[in-house]
Amino acid sequence: MRQLFLVASLLICFTGVNVCAQETSRSKKTESEKPKDSIDRAVEEAREHGETIIESCLVDCEGVAVKEGFELGKVVTLPQPAYPPIARAANVTGTVEVKVIIDLEGKITSAAAISGHPLLQGASVGAAIKARFTPAKYNGEPVKVVGVIQYTFQ
Repeated sequence: MRQLFLVASLLICFTGVNVCAQETSRSKKTESEKPKDSIDRAVEEAREHGETIIESCLVDCEGVAVKEGFELGKVVTLPQPAYPPIARAANVTGTVEVKVIIDLEGKITSAAAISGHPLLQGASVGAAIKARFTPAKYNGEPVKVVGVIQYTFQ
């Protein structure tokens, strides 16, 4: 009986180690295999349709090099996010970066948090989606813009 128990225990242990080893090897991803977020997919799709999309600085861009022929839209409204009560209670601070796509009219069509504390990301994305810009232009024609808006919580 004791031997049967020992053999069963060893089999369970070895099986568990094997499963863990398989999971670890599958979880390693190279940068090229990194899953694309909604912004990356939308940019890819727009480019496939022949649309011009410029990646640019959006806010506080003094001294930042701008592509020749590109005229960045100006900020019309840039709402600040409300500090989430749960984040305030947990004393969470920091900066959240939200990647956005601005359409031909200056409206945010898509927003996704790319960094920052998870408790602060939802409020930041919610505020970013309400931001408005004047239309950006490239060689005199309106273009879509991809950029990052930063929100700091203290």
